[in-house]
This record gives sequence, structure tokens and C-alpha cells, in this order.
Amino acid sequence: MMKIDDNLELKPDGTVTCSHCGAEVGPDRHNPMAKAIRHERPSSVAEPGIRADPVFFTDRPIVIRQVSCSGCFTVLLTEIVPGDEPQHRHWQLSDA
Repeated sequence: MMKIDDNLELKPDGTVTCSHCGAEVGPDRHNPMAKAIRHERPSSVAEPGIRADPVFFTDRPIVIRQVSCSGCFTVLLTEIVPGDEPQHRHWQLSDA
């Protein structure tokens, strides 16, 4: 087993699992969060530190995207991004 971060582990069989509950989050290192739950909401519902009106900074709508474990609902990733960007920026683990 290899610890990826505080929330994810890479198992010897190549699957990515939640460190908290053991649920499979991704089938392999190339798509480590494929089985996670994705949720998107407007930035206006964020905490006060990030709730500024996006119109002051950009002409694009801003959203909060979160990815959570499907087993225990631990938040694995949070992004504050323009809403017209592709769903969930992709990342993968290096083979090196």
C-alpha cells in the first residue's frame, strides 16, 4: 500500500481507496477518483472568505466543485473554478 495523501491510498492491486473507510474511489492510478461522488454548487454559497461576487474578478460564473468518497462522504478534493471549465480537472498518479 502507498499513501497518496491523508485521504487516499494506492493498493497493491492498483486500486485507489479511501484511507478512512476503505471504499474503492478509483479503479487504477490513471483515474484515481472515477468512482467518487461529484457535487457542484454556485460560489455564492461558500464561506465568507471565498464568497466575494465573481463579477469583481471575472466575467465567467464561478462554482465550487467537490469530490467525496462514496463510502463515508469524506471530501477528497475541492475546487473553485469557472463553471464553464470541464468537469473536475483531471489528475493521475505517475508511473515513476
